[in-house]
Amino acid sequence: MQSTPWQQPVTYVDIGPSKWWSWGLAIFLCISVFGTIVGTAIYAVIPYDSLLGEWNPEEPGEYPANGTEEEQAEWNRTEYEWNEYQSIQTMMNEMEDLKPQFVVTGIVTIAAGIPAIFFLFQQDRKGFSFTFAWLAIGTVTQVWLRLKMQSAMSGIYENMDAEELAGLETWLSIQRGLEVAGVLICNTFLLMIVIMCYLKSQDDGHVEESGFHLSNNNTQGQP
Repeated sequence: MQSTPWQQPVTYVDIGPSKWWSWGLAIFLCISVFGTIVGTAIYAVIPYDSLLGEWNPEEPGEYPANGTEEEQAEWNRTEYEWNEYQSIQTMMNEMEDLKPQFVVTGIVTIAAGIPAIFFLFQQDRKGFSFTFAWLAIGTVTQVWLRLKMQSAMSGIYENMDAEELAGLETWLSIQRGLEVAGVLICNTFLLMIVIMCYLKSQDDGHVEESGFHLSNNNTQGQP
């Protein structure tokens, strides 16, 4: 009597999604949020209104129409230095005025990033919701801050000749557009990465066949 070929039952292992789709994104957010904390703290403590130090040129006064060439040349030099000082001082004051707004936007961005990190390490889907919020807030604030910084720095060029200023304004407009485009492109790529991590972290119900079973066709055992 022939024995019935024995077959070891095939076992299956539910592998589920890899935890590193969430953990890797959480680690990236840790680095980004830490950078935001450092940047916000540095910006908050810089005394922009005191950076000019002891540089305080004298106001040139009235132009010496009846003076000598040396006096008129000295007045021109003094007047140029005075205007330059005024422009830089205005820029520093605007930077100082922007400080509370910058700090608030930094705190809001950090507030969205910290719970995202916590939930991602817990492999909770809420982590991705906070990550999307963090990315949206970060994109808006980065664009806003770059436009504000460009506006504050534009006062430096007020003393230039009209012809030179016209060309510079064109270049500044191009630079402003490139900076905004750079922010949008970088954050779009980051959004695609977050979406990929979100999709890969979802349990699709796939059950992987165990590698410890014996082949049905080649293995026989005792009845």
